[in-house]
Amino acid sequence: MWRRIGALIRKEFIQMRRDRRTLAMMVLLPVLWLVAFGYAVNFDIETIHVDVVDHADNGDSRELIRQIRNQKDFSLEGIVTVSEGREDLKQGSTDVVITIPQGYTGLPRAKEETLQVQVDGSRLFTAQSSLRKVNEFLLDVQKGNMNRLQEELEQSLQKGATPAIDLSQTPMWAQLERMMPPQALERFQNEWAKGMERQAKESMEERVEKIKEQFPDPERMKPEVEVLYNPDIRSVNYMIPGLVGLVLIFITTLMTALGIVREKERGTLEQLVVTPLRSFELMVGKLIPYFLIAVVDFLLVFAVGIQLFDVPFRGEVLPFLVVSLLFLLGSLGMGLLVSSVSQNQQQAMQLAVLTLVPQIILSGFIFPLEAMPWGIRWISWLMPLTYFLPVSRDVFLKGANPFDYTMEVSVLAVYAVLFLGVAALRFRRNLG
Repeated sequence: MWRRIGALIRKEFIQMRRDRRTLAMMVLLPVLWLVAFGYAVNFDIETIHVDVVDHADNGDSRELIRQIRNQKDFSLEGIVTVSEGREDLKQGSTDVVITIPQGYTGLPRAKEETLQVQVDGSRLFTAQSSLRKVNEFLLDVQKGNMNRLQEELEQSLQKGATPAIDLSQTPMWAQLERMMPPQALERFQNEWAKGMERQAKESMEERVEKIKEQFPDPERMKPEVEVLYNPDIRSVNYMIPGLVGLVLIFITTLMTALGIVREKERGTLEQLVVTPLRSFELMVGKLIPYFLIAVVDFLLVFAVGIQLFDVPFRGEVLPFLVVSLLFLLGSLGMGLLVSSVSQNQQQAMQLAVLTLVPQIILSGFIFPLEAMPWGIRWISWLMPLTYFLPVSRDVFLKGANPFDYTMEVSVLAVYAVLFLGVAALRFRRNLG
C-alpha cells in the first residue's frame, strides 16, 4: 500500500515539475499575497493634505496656520479662497479645507467665530482618517488656548488683589481722633476695614466675571464639519462605483481567458483555423460576443448600483460609458493575452487570478493608495483598475466630467491598444 502511495506521490511531483508555471505560482503566489496584504492593508493615512481659508487674517489665525504647518501629520498645501478650496477637494488635490472665520480669537465665543472643516466624503477611508486627525488636532489647539486663558486669569487676579487701606494711614485720621471718642473711633475703624475688604472683594469678583465672560461655550468650540459629496459617509457610496470596475474586469478577463482556452482544449479552435476566416477575423469574431456580454454586464451593474443601493449618480452617462468601454477593451485584451499564453483552463484560471487579485488589494478599491508605501504603490500604477476607480467614483459622487481626467483616460486607452495588440500578435502566432 505504501509503495503504491509513494509511486502516486512521485508521479504528482513529476507532473508538477513538468508544469513549471503552476509550480512557480504555487510557491510564489502566497508570498506575493502575504507581502501585498502586509503592506497594503492599512486604512490610516499618514499625511493629510490641508488647505486653509483665512477670513480673519489676524494674530490668532496666523498662529493656527503656524500650528497646522508644524503638525507632522499635516501637509499645508496653501492659503486659498473658498472657491479654490472647493475645487481642490473636487480634484482630489487636498483632503481637508479648514476655514477660519472673521473675528476668530482662538476660542470662539459665538457661532460665527467657529472654525469650519470640509472633507471629501467620496474617498471614504481618507475622509474618516482626516476627520479623526483634524478633530484631535483642533482639540489640542483649543486645550492650549484654554490653558493660556487660565494663566492670564491667574495673572490678572494676582495683579488685581488690592489690600484693604489702613484708616490710620489716611490724612483724615488726625481729624477723626479729635472728633470721636476712642471707643467710637475703634468701632469706626473696624467698620472701615470691613468695608474696604468687602469693596476689594467685590471689585475682584467683577474682574473674575469679566474674564470668565471670555471663556467660550464648550459646544461652540467644536468646529463645524461639512462632508462633501458623501455627507453620510456611507460605505456603499464608496464601494459601488469601485465595484462597477472590479466586476467588469473580473468578468471580462475570466470570460475571455477561459472561453478561448476551452476552444483549444476541445480542439474546435483548430477546426476554425482550416476555414476561410483570417486570423484577425477569427480573433475579432471571438472577442465581439464577449464584448457585448461585458457591455450588458456593465449596464446591469450600473443600474443595480443606483437603484438597489441608492447610490447617487451625478455625472453624465454618455461620457462615462465611453471611458468604461475603453476600460472594457483593455480588460478583454488582458483576458485574450492570458489565454494566448495558457495551455489549458487551469493555467488560464491561475494566470487570471494572478492578474486580478492584486487589483483588488493595490488599486485603491478598498485600501487607499496614500496608505501604501512607495515600494508597493508603484505596482498599483501598472494596473488598469487603478486608473478607472478615481474616474468612476468622481463621476458618481462629484458629477465630474471623465474627460477632465486626461492622464487616467489616456492610460486606459493605451492599455486597450497595448493589451489587444500584443494579444492579437500572440493569438495569430499560435494559430499559425
